[in-house]
Amino acid sequence: MDRFGAMLARHALSAQLALVLLALLCAAFWPPAQGRMLLVPVSSGAATHMLARAVDGGAQLLGTGPIPGSFVITGSHLAVASALTGEAVLILAAPPALCGGVAA
Repeated sequence: MDRFGAMLARHALSAQLALVLLALLCAAFWPPAQGRMLLVPVSSGAATHMLARAVDGGAQLLGTGPIPGSFVITGSHLAVASALTGEAVLILAAPPALCGGVAA
């Protein structure tokens, strides 16, 4: 194998490992259709009305999240996402190990 082939193989392996890691992260934090979710504001403007709009969409507040300004809620992902349309908010799964193990 020439020098270019070795470099290509090394980068291909790195790219594959990065894709596997990304797939695992997406699977772990993909929000459920119904259940516990973590709302994370991406901007300070989004944090202002985020919780009120989520509750208006049918969510119930369970507590604060592990990230400053974030909240753990329970509800329907579709309803919460619809209520937060146009807001800079990430809706993630809220695993009990990372989000305080708040009972739903």
